[in-house]
Amino acid sequence: MISAAAPTTLSEALRLVPGSVVAFVGAGGKTTMAWRLLHELGRPESPAVWTTTTHIAEPILPEGTGLLRAEDPTPELIRGLLRRLPRWILVARRTEALPEPPDGPYPAHPWKLKGLSPEGLDRLIPAVPEASWIIEADGARRMLLKWPAEHEPALPAEIDAVAVVASLEALGRPIGAVAHRAALAVTHLGGRLEDPVTPEWLAALICHPMGGQKGIPPGARRILVLTRERAPDPQAVEAVRAALPVACFERIVAVVNGDPVAAIRTEPPRVAGVVLAAGEGRRFGGPKALAEWHGRPLVRHIVTLARRAGLDPILVVVGAQANEVRKALLGLPVYVVENPAWPEGMSRSIQAGLQALPDAVDAFLLLQVDQPLVRPRWLRQLIEAHQATGKPMVVGALGNDPRPPALFARAMFPALMDLRGDQGGRALVRAFPEAVVQIPVPDPSWVMDFDTPEAYRMIRER
Repeated sequence: MISAAAPTTLSEALRLVPGSVVAFVGAGGKTTMAWRLLHELGRPESPAVWTTTTHIAEPILPEGTGLLRAEDPTPELIRGLLRRLPRWILVARRTEALPEPPDGPYPAHPWKLKGLSPEGLDRLIPAVPEASWIIEADGARRMLLKWPAEHEPALPAEIDAVAVVASLEALGRPIGAVAHRAALAVTHLGGRLEDPVTPEWLAALICHPMGGQKGIPPGARRILVLTRERAPDPQAVEAVRAALPVACFERIVAVVNGDPVAAIRTEPPRVAGVVLAAGEGRRFGGPKALAEWHGRPLVRHIVTLARRAGLDPILVVVGAQANEVRKALLGLPVYVVENPAWPEGMSRSIQAGLQALPDAVDAFLLLQVDQPLVRPRWLRQLIEAHQATGKPMVVGALGNDPRPPALFARAMFPALMDLRGDQGGRALVRAFPEAVVQIPVPDPSWVMDFDTPEAYRMIRER
């Protein structure tokens, strides 16, 4: 499917929501977009952190924005700072002085800042889920295109999306004059340094597994951002799009001087999310949906994870203490589905959500409210497995043990309606082995759930 629209904000163009984690690689406007996103996403009710795994010039801070220089910051420190200001720039330390302040998207001091390591960010990001994280993960020395070195890009694993940036200003100009590490690029892609950049050559660069696609974690959304400094060039955007392999990017965004002018969606139809939040939590001592998770109700956290994965629409099935769970979801773009038969077991909540799905939905991910460590990129991997295999049921597995979340396509809807009592997806895995694909869960903690306060404390302490 291909559809185009004129988005009003950069975050809308990139389909980012509060709490998203996005990294920028490539060349031709990464810093401009990171600065823009920091101010779009950073609000008192949903703060944002801009950081880097390379170097940036130190901004002269505007009102409402802070700078933290710390080699090994703790989540507690960052949470405390986010309560004071909605926008923070996080780096390790100052490094080299510059002869003069650099030109760029913001007024800057004449020195550079060194960022944190990807491993350091991987420890911080899951522990501060209330913040959006914007990560500049590549340097290009102000060139228009980029071929990464062996150690690049410096991407954390805990990211939802990667925006691969390339400048349309490079088209028609010599490869050697516009591409950072141009000699490496022509070694892999062919051509000569004096040859002009064509749409086909640019497409090959950004889709090459050792070029623009290098190091992107499995399941992360892949977005192409094509930039220009001045007027839009829709013909150039279309020429590059036409040269791209079908599955290279899920979305193409055209940007002029930091402003989005078009967004082209190329991914297959969206997958819905159904969150089960109807149980009374007898062993837990109350509804698990209302448990506190880093300062907010757990059901709100699970919905945020689903939104970060791009699930649309998202339905939340409520039952026990339905009014309190509804209050916990205020302000989120979700559909709340009442299940008055929740005491009859999980199957009735699954069926309530299934019956409320729009007719246009061909598949949905079933999420439990008691799996707070599930990763958005894991949800995307389940979707990608469905798209790659065509199987109507996809589930993660620890050894031979299938573990939610699980994806169900329309072919499985009748079987879901036949479930009874506390039966769930596991019953269908056993009944229809030919219809399911099981993929190994990369990290067992992602599918950990809980029934007791003790088990919940263990998950919180991870």
